[in-house]
Amino acid sequence: MGYNHPSHLQHALVICAKGDYEHAQCTACGESCTGMIYGCKECNFFIHYACLDLPEKVSHPSHPPHPLDLIPEAAPFTCTACLTQRGGFHFRCPDPACCFTIDVCCAFPSPPIVLQGHRHLLCFFDQVGAEKVEPRLCKACRQPCQSSVMCCLKVDCHFALHLLCGCSSCLFQHLPCHRDRLKLRASMKCEEEEDDNDDNLVENCKVCGEEIEDTIPVFHCNDCKYVVHVKCLFSQAKRGGMKLKIIPNEAQDGEKEINLDTEEEKEHVQTFGDFIKSFNDREKSELEDVCKKRVAEIIKVLAWRKNVEGSFSNSNSPFLDEAFLEFRNKLQLGIEHSASLAVASENDRIVKMVEYKVTQKLAPVLKEVFANYGDVSAEATINSKAKNMVFIMLCGTIYNMTTTKIADVSESLLYNWWKYIIFIHLSKFKIQFAIDRLKVVMRAHYNLQDRNNSVAKTEKKIMDISEEIKENKKKLKEMGMKLDKKKLKVKQERGELPMDENLMEAYLNNASAWKWELSAKLQTSPQ
Repeated sequence: MGYNHPSHLQHALVICAKGDYEHAQCTACGESCTGMIYGCKECNFFIHYACLDLPEKVSHPSHPPHPLDLIPEAAPFTCTACLTQRGGFHFRCPDPACCFTIDVCCAFPSPPIVLQGHRHLLCFFDQVGAEKVEPRLCKACRQPCQSSVMCCLKVDCHFALHLLCGCSSCLFQHLPCHRDRLKLRASMKCEEEEDDNDDNLVENCKVCGEEIEDTIPVFHCNDCKYVVHVKCLFSQAKRGGMKLKIIPNEAQDGEKEINLDTEEEKEHVQTFGDFIKSFNDREKSELEDVCKKRVAEIIKVLAWRKNVEGSFSNSNSPFLDEAFLEFRNKLQLGIEHSASLAVASENDRIVKMVEYKVTQKLAPVLKEVFANYGDVSAEATINSKAKNMVFIMLCGTIYNMTTTKIADVSESLLYNWWKYIIFIHLSKFKIQFAIDRLKVVMRAHYNLQDRNNSVAKTEKKIMDISEEIKENKKKLKEMGMKLDKKKLKVKQERGELPMDENLMEAYLNNASAWKWELSAKLQTSPQ
């Protein structure tokens, strides 16, 4: 599989790993290659995923008179917006008398924005431009849009909205809080007026670290005191390759559900349940074949554990090594295997990432995998739909592993992760990184178990020893009594003690006899 790009028709572009494009620049925008990258190593051609499918025409707010055409050629030019010499793709006015040319970064300065109530994705412009033309009017206040504005770049759609006019909050995946929603505040002065008792009003942006001026708008969260510049929030979202979802002012917090899908996206929504139902018998059979191989692999691992001790070098399986030894010992004790992981729910929507499909929740995981390891399915021979299913299993397993605390890990959960990893490995996906991650989690789990149980184990050992001492003392007393009886019996049998029942009298008589006998001997002894 691959992507045929119009500017590089000689070879299909493939997803590249980090090592393939180190220090390279994106052919389209000229920026350093980071994140998910498509490329051709043979021709040293690399391009950001975000730059891969640029529109052929845009209606740019800095140049309202004419739509701009995409020129997918790496030719030198000067950007009219930033006045910088560039060498990548660019958008140019088709009018021969107009010299307006703009680079990709200035044309798309922020990540895509989903705004409820508008059918197209928007872009945020901190400054629209100084061209002497009539600017677009804000949809809300009907004033010219020249700064802090969200604009639509679709041809024949001249939608524009001041950020402060149309935005009350923003959904952002990075927020370390129980709610993924940041509120837009016009300025820090507003906060000062609302909270006169706060003596320390100096705030620093959580992204760039600089002090926030009290006259500029910011995004913030009251629950965790997260504050960030608008530009910094948007640029961070852009680097992460995600969409920002803007909730307009008329959408109140009390609403049960806010639908953030644009009309265009609604027309192409496919759920995970729809995706599963679309498999035909031939496509299902390939996954079933891998399932059979997984059963054989599990049996081999369990048989290896029982029959082989010592060396791990005789097997080519990544699951037959010392790192899995304690885990296999736990399996031998018969842990309860819970139901398989729910890597996706039936109603989860499927999104397309060029040649692959994955659920919306797992899309950031897949991007991260591609950014670091390239297309790990390059050697897989299964059909494309089955390959998509394996990708969902891989991303779901990684997501589940990374979002589960070590304290919440159980042998049952480890078994399910292990089972999925085996399946993905047998599908010929290059996932040594995931296997290594599983080993790390296993070691951490068992180390934590040992640390948590050490005190309890010591206390139990002390209790066991105390009980043993008490029991031994009782046995010692009983044995002492038995020994005294045996000694007495032995003396009786030797005649050392009379058999008379009145032992006290016998002892006295013996004592008197011994006394007179001793006196007689002393008297008859020579002087």
